[in-house]
Amino acid sequence: MKHRVIAKRYAMALVNLAARRQHLEGLGQQLTRLQRAFACEPRLLKLLSSPTLDGTKKAGLLAGLCDYLQLDAELRSLLRLLQQRQRLDSFDALVDVCRQLIDARLGIVRARVDSAAPLEADTARAIEAVLERRFGGKAELDTHVDAQLLGGVRIEVAGQVLDGTLRAGLRRMAVYLNEEAFPGKHKG
Repeated sequence: MKHRVIAKRYAMALVNLAARRQHLEGLGQQLTRLQRAFACEPRLLKLLSSPTLDGTKKAGLLAGLCDYLQLDAELRSLLRLLQQRQRLDSFDALVDVCRQLIDARLGIVRARVDSAAPLEADTARAIEAVLERRFGGKAELDTHVDAQLLGGVRIEVAGQVLDGTLRAGLRRMAVYLNEEAFPGKHKG
C-alpha cells in the first residue's frame, strides 16, 4: 500500500509530462524496457537501492543503464530522484500506475486471457471486439496457455473476471447438483 501511494504521486507527474510532449506510448515502451532490465538482473535494483554503495557509483550505474536503454530526460530525472530519496523499491508499483494512467489516456483496455490451448487468430479478434464494445476502448490481449483449464477461456479485464472455462462450468454444475441432491445443506 505504501509503495502504491508513493508511486501514484510520481507516476501522475511523469505521465502528465509525457502527455504534454505527446509521448505516452514512448514512455510506456521505455518503462517496459527498464522493467525487463530489472527482471533480467534483479541484483541491479537492489544495488541501486543499497545504502552501502557510494552515491557517486550508484549515480554512474544508473546513468549507464539509462544510456543503454535510451531513456528520455524525464524518466532519467525521475529515476535519479527515486534513487536519491531511497524509493526505488516502489519502482514496480510506479510502472503499474503509469501503465494504468497511460492506458486510460490512450483508451486502451488490457485483458489477460487464459485458455487451455493457444488461441486462434479469429478467436482472439472476436474476444477483442467483444471487449472493445463492452469497455469502450482498444483491447489488447495478453494470452496465456493453461492446460488445467480443460477448455474455454478465462478473461481478467478492468478488475473483473469472466470465467467461461470448462473447469469453472463443471464446478458450477457440481454445486448445483449438490444443492439439488441435498437441499438446504449447503446454504450458509
